[in-house]
Amino acid sequence: MPSSKNGERFGSPQVIASLLLLFFLGQCLWFCARAPLTDRELAFVIEGQQQWHRSSQAFRDPPAPITGLVASLPVLGSTATNDPVPSSWRWLTRLPFMFMAVLFGASVWYVSRRLYGNIAGYIALTLYAFSPIALIRSATVQPSLIADWGAFGAIFTAIGLAHTLYSPREVVLWNWKRILLLGIALGLATSAQFAVVVLIPIALGFMWYLAPDRRGAATVIMLAGCSVGLVILYAAYGFHPGALAEAVRGSHLAIMRPAAFSSPTTYTMLGVFLLRQPTSLLLLLIALATFAVWKRTRFFGTAAPLIVFAFLILLGIAMPYQGGMAFYIMALPFSYVFISGVMVDLLESRQVPVVLGMLIGVLLGHIGVNLIWLVRM
Repeated sequence: MPSSKNGERFGSPQVIASLLLLFFLGQCLWFCARAPLTDRELAFVIEGQQQWHRSSQAFRDPPAPITGLVASLPVLGSTATNDPVPSSWRWLTRLPFMFMAVLFGASVWYVSRRLYGNIAGYIALTLYAFSPIALIRSATVQPSLIADWGAFGAIFTAIGLAHTLYSPREVVLWNWKRILLLGIALGLATSAQFAVVVLIPIALGFMWYLAPDRRGAATVIMLAGCSVGLVILYAAYGFHPGALAEAVRGSHLAIMRPAAFSSPTTYTMLGVFLLRQPTSLLLLLIALATFAVWKRTRFFGTAAPLIVFAFLILLGIAMPYQGGMAFYIMALPFSYVFISGVMVDLLESRQVPVVLGMLIGVLLGHIGVNLIWLVRM
């Protein structure tokens, strides 16, 4: 993490973010204690155990192999031979996902803070930490968390790499750590949801835009990151080329449904999804309106997450075989970053008291709605 203004490596911004993340973790633990392990979660765990033991049966139809591998690792030495499943499995299999969810929240905070400042980091992290959708996927065994974190990391790591392309040093060799991070993000994401590969051209496009004179180097860096990601993806399928090839064929990436854009049902489903978080939807609408009418808010730092958000929403509509809801959920963290950037600009306008009061009220409402839902579940 970067040093704070007073020279400390761990200052008040990190303390506040850590407290929010601890509260988020507490919510996950509360949810986990009250939500039994589902049959789908158990299926992931058993499949993962078979994968660790290199059983060919586990690679017949593994759409998200990394999910089972992660979930089964804490219970690798035990088997579910009796009914019911051991109660400890609920915690052991879900703990890695809760840990990744906390790191995901830290990533949302870090990116927003680096782009727009401390206040933006708090806004984005509050939206994430008190989101029922984020909470459910973080406290259960499912591939969406891994895919979403990997997609988020891949986009913003690529943007970060682009900003180093004008360094006088040999940029490819000097950036090997960031390239490795990019590859890990891509590998994790595609191992959980192969359709994340559609974001690679978006990430490369951002790099070309930010460094138009170093597009060759940007392409080499992206190819290097993709190579690392491919190794991770191949490993997730147990180095079974047939299983990986079958997963690629079964991804339906080439199947689009343009007719969905003219179907009222499509927008009804999208509206229902967005209305599940009315407070963040309200801030998103305010941010979109502000972005449209106020030139100051229109710059790459806010446009990039908005572009990815819009692209994922469109994919959710056009690629139903990938599960439109999965793309919608993947888009949410990008919307939090976009919202935080626009809100910071509004807080620097002439209407500071009005904006600050509105923002505090909506965020408190966001927290309250989530806590009421959590208690009543």
